[in-house]
Amino acid sequence: MTPHNRTGIAPRFLPLLTIFLSLATASSFAQSEYVGRYDLFAGFSNVSAPFVNNLEQPGFGMQFGVLNRKRIASGLDYSVQSGTTNLTPNLLPNLLQRALAAELPPGYKLSVPTTLTIQTFTGGSQYVYRHFHSQALFLHPVLSAFRVEATPRPTDAIAAVVSHMLVPKGTKRDWVGAYGLGGGTDVHVSQHLSARVQLDAAWTHPMNDILAHGGWIYRFSVGPAFHFGRNVSTPRLMAQAKQ
Repeated sequence: MTPHNRTGIAPRFLPLLTIFLSLATASSFAQSEYVGRYDLFAGFSNVSAPFVNNLEQPGFGMQFGVLNRKRIASGLDYSVQSGTTNLTPNLLPNLLQRALAAELPPGYKLSVPTTLTIQTFTGGSQYVYRHFHSQALFLHPVLSAFRVEATPRPTDAIAAVVSHMLVPKGTKRDWVGAYGLGGGTDVHVSQHLSARVQLDAAWTHPMNDILAHGGWIYRFSVGPAFHFGRNVSTPRLMAQAKQ
């Protein structure tokens, strides 16, 4: 699956990210008096999969977290990305590549447009570091379930035959696990609002009967995070925030 004119999408959001963080930093608010027990994030999310020919998929992500201790939080994470890619022989297992090479007409280059949707479901704990005056840093393991849905949309008769061979039902769905590491920062705008930037990296191998190799998937997220609920700030946290 090769990217279908998608690689220029993520850079378009870099100016927005720069403005977003600049405004957040300019109006940063010391959280010396309030640390909300709950937080909710919703924003832009982009998935990059270099092992699938540098696939880029923009979408939406959201998170809900609960602060259990001074620096330990737990929560749930969901994101969804979709777009169109091309299925090409170089991504298939060697046995399938050889079988196709023997059957395809000389000079024919197989490229099947494919609608692809990726959903990620993640839960777990993270460490939150609140030493800095205007921001909180966090780090967490990534243990996710990916739901991948692919629908080939062939544009000629030969591609239609190959698509039917690979995906007899017309749409292929797969659940697969992923593991890795992630982290980011909340830049405080006010007591109840932060600008969140996050990067997660997870290794996975979806649709392993079609894709010959798995690899690392990177998910970048940016957007507002809302803090609410009981104040769980402690004298120690307040002293750190004032430093």
